[in-house]
Amino acid sequence: MWVAAHAVALPLVQDDFDGGEQLELMLGPLYVVTVDDRVSGPLTNRPARRYRSPPQALEDARCLALLLLDRSDELGDDGPWRRPLPGGQRHVAIVRAPGGSIG
Repeated sequence: MWVAAHAVALPLVQDDFDGGEQLELMLGPLYVVTVDDRVSGPLTNRPARRYRSPPQALEDARCLALLLLDRSDELGDDGPWRRPLPGGQRHVAIVRAPGGSIG
């Protein structure tokens, strides 16, 4: 059986995209979740780690923060929040993405 694959190239229209400002108007401001696991290397036998999420809507950022903090209740304040870890603490914060754009 022979199957032909057809690909159609669509031109990018730069005039229709106004960068981060247009995206912000459509989606609202974007936020990143920052995570900083601060642990004692000799005690835990692993290094401290950091993570920064991709830009996302505030509701999604708050949901990710709840998962990282292992909490089922709502985040009551603006953070940053802490959670104990074996040999240290996890620090989680939600900050507005620079320029409010993806990337």
